[in-house]
Amino acid sequence: MIFEVKKIPLETLSEYLAEVRSQLHLPVAEVCEQTGIPPKFLDMLEQNRFYQLPADVYVFGFLRQLSRLYAIDSNTLIDQYKKECGIQRQLQARPLFEMSKTKKFLGKFVITPKVLSIWAGLIFVAVTLGYIAWQVGTINKTPFLDIISPQDRQLISDSFITVSGRTDPGSAVSINNKSVFVDAGGDFTEQIGIDNGPEQLVFIAANKFNKTVEKSLTVIGQDNSVVLASSTPVAATSTAAGVQLKLEFTGPVTLVFSVDNSVPQTLIFNAGDVKVLAGQDKITISTSNAGATKATYNGQYLGFLGKQGEKLTNVPFFPQSGTINITP
Repeated sequence: MIFEVKKIPLETLSEYLAEVRSQLHLPVAEVCEQTGIPPKFLDMLEQNRFYQLPADVYVFGFLRQLSRLYAIDSNTLIDQYKKECGIQRQLQARPLFEMSKTKKFLGKFVITPKVLSIWAGLIFVAVTLGYIAWQVGTINKTPFLDIISPQDRQLISDSFITVSGRTDPGSAVSINNKSVFVDAGGDFTEQIGIDNGPEQLVFIAANKFNKTVEKSLTVIGQDNSVVLASSTPVAATSTAAGVQLKLEFTGPVTLVFSVDNSVPQTLIFNAGDVKVLAGQDKITISTSNAGATKATYNGQYLGFLGKQGEKLTNVPFFPQSGTINITP
């Protein structure tokens, strides 16, 4: 009997043999009867269990018998069998892919070119999704900002201060709305002018996605000369040694002070009250409302120590000497 066989795209030899038999509507028993192939060996051929088949010389005979029954070229079947056996033997040579271990842990799972293609596709999808997630996270991430110098509440005796810090490379930084230069590594350094009394420094870092982070700190400027509004210049000399601090209050204030490292004292003042402190080495004060506390330091009028409601903690005043140019 001669059968006409429809051409089938060749996936694997096992798939091909099973599909041809299905198209010809031939049960396994009939194929085995006409070819003399034992049923278990036909199952092994159609299920890609080549490692369980007998020696190749017998398998080549099985394939020739099937080629006659199915009316297909025997050399094509044999060549394909050799190729797939070579692949399976290479996999068997690696301990990770030994068929015995594959069978033990994965049941009937068998590695084929089709399975490898599926796994490659899954890996590609996973990598793509991971990259997209990383990009989204980068867009939503606020930039890093670290202020190295100065420290919060630092006392500044000069008319300027050197500010330094670091941020993410590529981010822009501003200090009190003034842009500063950021190098390729994300480091920045800038000199800022400081007036007498507390001054707030506001740092803002912005990345290319317009995500920003803001930090602020307060420095306290203490100049060696003060100019007051008047018309006639006169000269006054501060105390040669020691420190004197006159505090005037324009509202309710809780003041904590220590003179020459003495035990801190706490007093409450109201609008119109005045407190004069004097010492040899140092006076340290803390005020609950810097905007209601005016200071005169060794004859130098400093004005209010800060903004309304602002708290200052452990602000030190040390002795100073020299001529102070005052315009009364």
